[in-house]
Amino acid sequence: MPRNRQQIPREERAGDLLAAATELFLAKGYDGTTMADISAAAGVARGNVYWYFKSKDDIFAAVMDRMLSREIRTLNDELADADPLTHLVRGLSDMRLYRPLHQAMHDRLVHSEAVRAAHNTFLSWIIQMVDEVLAEHGLDSRTDTDAALVRDLVVAVFEGANVPNEHNRPAHEMIRYLMQLLVAAQRPNAG
Repeated sequence: MPRNRQQIPREERAGDLLAAATELFLAKGYDGTTMADISAAAGVARGNVYWYFKSKDDIFAAVMDRMLSREIRTLNDELADADPLTHLVRGLSDMRLYRPLHQAMHDRLVHSEAVRAAHNTFLSWIIQMVDEVLAEHGLDSRTDTDAALVRDLVVAVFEGANVPNEHNRPAHEMIRYLMQLLVAAQRPNAG
């Protein structure tokens, strides 16, 4: 016998809403998805959605945080022994599926603290991976101005490459090239 809605734990119901919202945001985009769409897809009364998430921005931020958490777990499981550059490039490559949602995050940054926080979490993840690549080559972005510039340049390339533009190569390709070029330039000349 199916459980009564009141018997479903809050976390499970919130998970249902996030799963429905993820599918809808990916299929219809942020602007094309309504709270009514999310509630209908999750089988939750429209007004009850607001018991779990204050606004569409809050559910959107939670979707992005959940997506990032899953990606981090996947990378840690599948690439546990990989070098940091492989980890970085694979992570950014995997995120291509969410490119339209990343753009929507940019559009919502000025309107929502929740989206701003989710975006900052995402950037912190990228910065951590870049710092690991740099550290593997003896560079520390906290103490080395050039290494900090490399880190900031990688973030800028990623952010810029995720703005819709048919001329952009995928961000992960440009960042792999950039990191290899810059790390090679930091090595002492042999000879």
